[in-house]
Amino acid sequence: MHGMQVELPEGHLVSPERRRLLRQAGMVALFCCLPRTLYGAVAAQWYRETIDVLQMTYANEFMSRERYLAFAQQALKEGHANIAHLFAALAASEAVHARNYRKILQALGVKAVKPDVSAIKVDTTRDNLRYAAEDELAEVDKLYPELLARLAPEGHKDAIEKVEWSWQAERQHRELIAQILSGTGIFFGVLSEKFRQSSVRYFVCENCGSTLIELPNEKCPVCDKPVDIYREIKRVG
Repeated sequence: MHGMQVELPEGHLVSPERRRLLRQAGMVALFCCLPRTLYGAVAAQWYRETIDVLQMTYANEFMSRERYLAFAQQALKEGHANIAHLFAALAASEAVHARNYRKILQALGVKAVKPDVSAIKVDTTRDNLRYAAEDELAEVDKLYPELLARLAPEGHKDAIEKVEWSWQAERQHRELIAQILSGTGIFFGVLSEKFRQSSVRYFVCENCGSTLIELPNEKCPVCDKPVDIYREIKRVG
């Protein structure tokens, strides 16, 4: 019966959690023996919800990358080179996330589906900053917790890890945007001029997308990789 422990002949008990892990291990062994033509079909059944989540997150991150690149170009047109630099850094981080999700889908024998980027809307830099802040807020507070809840039952560790990495990086994005968000109202002109005169450096972890303005001392605070995996994002324009 569901939820009951099973007693083996030797007297050992196997908990429901243990049975789930053994079942997953058996599926991994089965996957290794399958012809490539059948692998995708089996994975699609075993990780159906995980694949749906990965397709959605890949599309979201791909779209976010394209959107931030477009925002960067708009900022340059308006003379906000430093804000363009920020958007370029965010785009680089989203590109890492999209790549990570695409790789997992490929490992599951599934092709990542690119979204229609023609739906991207670009407004003034002030409005673009507002949109970015609201989008990051919704992702951090609502989207990622929901995604992790959907992934949990199937237990695909790589997918769960990559979504958790993205969640932490999006928190960093929100903090970076928040530094200039208060200037998107009546004081935008004054604040943008101050921001234009400042010199900020952005570093993105090529493994998880962590986005910082200063390199960590030893390792990435998100994925624990050595600090030399960070790439400094060049100014655009």
